[in-house]
Amino acid sequence: MFISDESIRIVHLVAKYKSITTAAEQVNKVPSAISYTVRKLEESIGVALFLRKGRNIELTSAGEYFIQHSKTLLSDLDALKRNTTLIHNGVEQEFVIAANNIVPPSALVQFINAFERSFPSTRLTLNIEVYNGCWDALYRKHADLVIGAPHNPPSTEGIKSESLGVLEWDFVVGPQHPLATLIKPLTNTELRQYPAVCIRDTAVNFSHQQAWLLEGQKPLYVPDFAIAVALIQQNTGIGYVPHHLASPLLNDGTLVKKSMLEHKHATQLFMAVRSEGMGKVCQWCLDYLSEPAMKNQICGK
Repeated sequence: MFISDESIRIVHLVAKYKSITTAAEQVNKVPSAISYTVRKLEESIGVALFLRKGRNIELTSAGEYFIQHSKTLLSDLDALKRNTTLIHNGVEQEFVIAANNIVPPSALVQFINAFERSFPSTRLTLNIEVYNGCWDALYRKHADLVIGAPHNPPSTEGIKSESLGVLEWDFVVGPQHPLATLIKPLTNTELRQYPAVCIRDTAVNFSHQQAWLLEGQKPLYVPDFAIAVALIQQNTGIGYVPHHLASPLLNDGTLVKKSMLEHKHATQLFMAVRSEGMGKVCQWCLDYLSEPAMKNQICGK
């Protein structure tokens, strides 16, 4: 029985979009070609992966098992292709970076500009992750390098990491928020009355973290700091914002910094790669990011 990686990827697309037509559009093929590939794969393994009811298509229990357990296989195949090419010429043809959403965009832009000048033939992809989503991307082989991953690596086996420094946080509220005029340090009892604006951790296989959320406090989950800051400015919620983002807004009065009895500690940030299959691109990245000035930029200093 032969199963090609292309047929597996097509099954994943059909499962994702629940549509033969949409899956076909993603790979620039006609729907009949997608239907044929799925049918031949089902015949090859002897089970139905999808239930078809008119235009609706859903995974069978066997299909769900197939999708779940073929994800690692596809990741391993991708890594095999990358590493084989790497051994051949020493320079990665593709390089994927996962950056923590708290890393200043200006630092990432400077890094990418330097990367492009050094490796114009390498296809670079930058993805933004939240908290443990950075580590998750590296361990799941969805990223070759992580920038700004929080705290220590969950496991050091097969991982090379280096501290970038610490990033400071400011606890802020809107200028018209009931807490804005209080002078004394705020207690958890006072804070718990108001929703905490949180950015949801993007980790899949790792436990989720929050920048700040008290037990019993209502969370407001948003995708990024742009929305988080806007909600805090409009007094809808309260929360922590990286100091480099909060500073200009504190200066112009659209955010108010508050002291707390239990203040959030600074977050130690790391860069990390998998120790196997490191090529010239990966080593260059580690060297570039190790420069003191670059570390300071990543930590918002």
